[in-house]
Amino acid sequence: MIRLLITIVNLTVLTAVAIAQGRPTTPPPKSEQAAITVYAKSLDQYTKHNPGHRRLFGNAAELEDEQDKWRSFKTAKQLDQANLYESAYVWLKDGKVVTARFNFTSPSGDWSHYVNYYFRADGTLAKIHAQLNTFASAKGGVSVIREKFYDTSGKLLHESTRYLDLKTQRPGKRIDFMDQPIPVYKTVRDAPFAKLLRS
Repeated sequence: MIRLLITIVNLTVLTAVAIAQGRPTTPPPKSEQAAITVYAKSLDQYTKHNPGHRRLFGNAAELEDEQDKWRSFKTAKQLDQANLYESAYVWLKDGKVVTARFNFTSPSGDWSHYVNYYFRADGTLAKIHAQLNTFASAKGGVSVIREKFYDTSGKLLHESTRYLDLKTQRPGKRIDFMDQPIPVYKTVRDAPFAKLLRS
């Protein structure tokens, strides 16, 4: 009994010291990141096997400085034929958006940006996986693979960047290229297609 009391006191003291020194007493972010990775993989499988739960959207604005005109499309063929510079394939599960796969491209066609968003059931962003394919570099084409992980409050937990040769998709060194920003939608409500979900 005395040993048990001593152990409890020691643990309490160690926890108090950790808090006083500003050290986190919760599990490190890596465990949360790993859970998000597993969750994202499960959503990849869900989207693969549930094409009927997909909605299609595109930005019909013709000029870069023109106000966005996002609209809904019934089929992938209709969306492709519209020849838009911004489009999104969106999957719903139990009536809630869980994945949105955006394709951004330029009128010149010298780059394409594929950005996948993974949302939790509460609508918060869990992960972004983006692949920028661009010819706009001094040494030929490059694929830039970026991943970002977020907690439920929208705080960035971790991010990584890899560079691949565009043709071979083998790892390469970072080279100068014309980068394209990744739009960050912290919640489903922030996405440009959000208002169209009700229609």
